[in-house]
Amino acid sequence: MVRGGQWDNIAESLRLKGHEVIAPDLPRHGIDDTLPKDITMDDYVDKLIGILDKQKCSVILVGHSFNGITISRVAELRPSKIKSLVYLTAFLLPNGGSFYEAVKEVGNSIAVDNFEVSNDRTYAVVKEEELQNAFAHDISAEIFEGAKPYIVREPLAPLMYELEITDKNFEKIPKYYIETTEDKAIPIDIQRSMYKGKVLKVYSIKSSHTPNFSSPQKVVEALLDVAEEQKKINLIQSHLKVYNNIKFHRLFSNEDQLLVHFESMEGNESYAHMLLFENSMENKIHTVVQKVPDNQLGAHTMFDGASTSTPDNTEENKNIIERFLKDVWIEGKVSVIQDFFEEGKVIQHNPMVEDNVEGLFEFMKSLSSQGISLHYDEVLAIFAKGDMVMTYSKGFIGEEKHFFADLFRLKNGKIAEHWDVIQKK
Repeated sequence: MVRGGQWDNIAESLRLKGHEVIAPDLPRHGIDDTLPKDITMDDYVDKLIGILDKQKCSVILVGHSFNGITISRVAELRPSKIKSLVYLTAFLLPNGGSFYEAVKEVGNSIAVDNFEVSNDRTYAVVKEEELQNAFAHDISAEIFEGAKPYIVREPLAPLMYELEITDKNFEKIPKYYIETTEDKAIPIDIQRSMYKGKVLKVYSIKSSHTPNFSSPQKVVEALLDVAEEQKKINLIQSHLKVYNNIKFHRLFSNEDQLLVHFESMEGNESYAHMLLFENSMENKIHTVVQKVPDNQLGAHTMFDGASTSTPDNTEENKNIIERFLKDVWIEGKVSVIQDFFEEGKVIQHNPMVEDNVEGLFEFMKSLSSQGISLHYDEVLAIFAKGDMVMTYSKGFIGEEKHFFADLFRLKNGKIAEHWDVIQKK
């Protein structure tokens, strides 16, 4: 763990862009010489809470490496003071997770392979001869030698701490992840397994575990983009004041549109929403809301699954979904459904439909047995960004008019995953 001062260049770049930045030293770091045996996670958390409580506005809170756990706990205790959380190659753990237990599952890590606990079990270190290789192999030895005085023996108690977070507080806060693909401390596959399905956007930097040293401008660019994403969230929230306990699950934007998939709570009831902002994301809004059923037929919820988009093939994917809705749901050509799926496979998040094309056929068969038809009249709007395509349509279920918001994830030109929100008109 490095001291706050090692963020000076990044902080200054952000300030030049008009942002206020605080990069504090935690207890036992920087000039604080408290003995490791006297440090607990509460000391780290209390330090940050003390800073947050002095701020007039809520903040974007960034945590690097182990301090992903710290900012998660702080977010749980001060959710109203945090706009969003950014994990920089950091531990994004579930409730009850700890650094000490998490690293037991990490393979191919020079840091973990050379991790040692002191005989008196008060601190932990990585063997000095492997420090640079583990954390900063992509900077010069001279620069690393200048940074070494700030790499301290880590107090053991915080590393053993078991994270305490809840859906009510922590889970509601938007999250972002900055991954480092050349990381020899937290390998990239471990980073991706930690953030999968939990964050709104991922930024990728080709660097070691310490991009604040080797790629500071890339970190700045990612944090500036997070600030821009926060503006979009602010816009969304200005339209959502009537809803309680909002949790964002997906947020995508292109040049003219903004799509958000979120959940709200009223009492003990959960509601799924999709909102599409059009015309520079302000002038026109399409919205669909549906109560989440108590029981779900399939294996997936209305909210889990992929939450980020890949950047490729936007127009091709858009055209595929336009054909799918036209051929299948508007013109009723059921015989061509298989053409849109890879070997009939699809992850399905509709609460009444099981996975794969077989599940879709069973759903349609069930409706037919009740004398109910499902038919789209018109696609009113369409959004596309990389492998994610959303359509907003009107049509009928039986004799009743409905609005349909469908979100598709495509892979290799085929529909791989589907979410929807359906509302009676």
